[in-house]
Amino acid sequence: MGLCLVVFLPGLFSVPPVDRDESRFAQASRQMFESVALPEDQQDAALHGGGLTIPQVQDRQRLNKPPLIYWVQTDSAWIFTGGHPPSDAIWMYRVPSALAGMLAVLVTFLVGRRMFDPRAAFIGAALLAVSPIIVWEANQARADMVLLACTTGAMACLWCASRGRLAWTIPLGLCVGMGALTKGPITPMVVLLTGATFASVVRTWRPVLVALLGIVIGALVFAPWVMMLGAHPDVGWERLTQILREEVFERAASAKEGHWGPPGYHLIALVVLFWPGSLLVGIAIERAIRRGLWKKGLRAARTPEAFCLCWIVPSWLIFELSSTKLPHYTLPLYPPIALLTGRAVLAATTGSLPQVRNTLSRIGFLVWGVLGAALVVLAPVGITFMAATPETGRTMPLILLTITGLGAGALVLLAWRRTRDGQFVRTTWLSIAAACILAITLLQVALPRARNLFLSPWATRALEELDPSHERPVGLVGYHEDSLVFLTRGRAVRLGDGDAMAWLAEHPDALLVVAMRRTRGAHDTPDSGEAFGWFNDHAHELELLAERDWGFNYSNGSWMRIGIFQAGEVDAGATP
Repeated sequence: MGLCLVVFLPGLFSVPPVDRDESRFAQASRQMFESVALPEDQQDAALHGGGLTIPQVQDRQRLNKPPLIYWVQTDSAWIFTGGHPPSDAIWMYRVPSALAGMLAVLVTFLVGRRMFDPRAAFIGAALLAVSPIIVWEANQARADMVLLACTTGAMACLWCASRGRLAWTIPLGLCVGMGALTKGPITPMVVLLTGATFASVVRTWRPVLVALLGIVIGALVFAPWVMMLGAHPDVGWERLTQILREEVFERAASAKEGHWGPPGYHLIALVVLFWPGSLLVGIAIERAIRRGLWKKGLRAARTPEAFCLCWIVPSWLIFELSSTKLPHYTLPLYPPIALLTGRAVLAATTGSLPQVRNTLSRIGFLVWGVLGAALVVLAPVGITFMAATPETGRTMPLILLTITGLGAGALVLLAWRRTRDGQFVRTTWLSIAAACILAITLLQVALPRARNLFLSPWATRALEELDPSHERPVGLVGYHEDSLVFLTRGRAVRLGDGDAMAWLAEHPDALLVVAMRRTRGAHDTPDSGEAFGWFNDHAHELELLAERDWGFNYSNGSWMRIGIFQAGEVDAGATP
């Protein structure tokens, strides 16, 4: 748990709200919190009409994700604010992810100790804790770490129940139900595929029957919320059926929101997202196949390796074949990969894995070392150099990050040299230390100072200076990011090009946050880039109050300038 605290805590407080998913989750949870904590005379029916049943972002329902993540984030904000919504902050909505990450790592260790031995379980859990995908998601107010904790808990219960301890079926069902309430069908799918595949390996119906019973119990946990939505006048069964079709079947058949990737996408991403554990993943899987599936005799196949493979392979294939792909989709499959890797680290150190001495493995170790050095040295320094502003300064953070980066790079070099001596346990702990340095410097130093990557905090500060009483309406034109909606507490109204001036006419005292210019490439001069058509047409009708020079909008991959305007005439020479 100490290792989790080292890598999970730095980004909770320092990194601004991230677009787009984190800010949507946090805003929906905030509105749910306000719906039960604010006095009725302070509530807005458009924002708070969903209560605890229907998540909303502003006046739009957000039913593509079930409500458990919003409930736990609401509870977290309630605890830390004492039930006072105006006192909340983004880190309060991130705490459940950090706690869920710690729980997932702990359960991985506990089930690994039952499957293998404490040393392998400890190494596997440590590799899981410091992997970049886990560290990042644990610092995000999103559903993925809660899903990971629920799925890992369900699989640990399935393992215990499959070995004859049927009392574990009840907690299995509870974990399945909570997983379904977090992110729909993912946890039930992983449990069912694992149970069915493992049953075919060990040639007994017990695992699949246990999995089915767990899913039935989970359905009883999940059903009340579905029934409430089906009976709700603003939702209904037809809408629920449409959401199911769009979020499950259409997402699998075609890429949603541009998130496409070829088969093999997740396998390639694993090399980076599971670093430094990716050093022995291939060899660990090969070893597990030999020990778990190819041994003679049916009873010999009843091994932890076989269970881990059944946990990984079927669901991994589903994710690879699905058209919509994002790096975190395979996250529920990382715990068994970590455990198999921890087992392989011990075997390689004792000389039981001759594969680590062949030429192909040595080339792989070299690639692993180069990748690790690039991560720990170049990532924090590069982000700080490119994204810091003259106001924040570059010199001191660059000096600090260069020193820490070179130190972490030296650890990676030492770790790689230990592979040549077969000292893979030392390799693992040296690289884990380097990964900790990477997490701390990236989340505590580099990203918080990367003002050019976070445009919404500047806009929020400027709006605060222009309207300290928060009485003036705020409209967004061309820059519609959810982080600004969160930071303005839902005040900001997204406006299309066609209705922005009509809205401004209805609210003559309003402030407009406008995307003024945008370019896909590097900017050379203040006047480079292409002006947005709307701004080009209406600049003469607006008065510029504040302007933000070039910043990078990572959500759409473009550099842009944004300004804050109010209605009025400006001189021709003042037009940006």
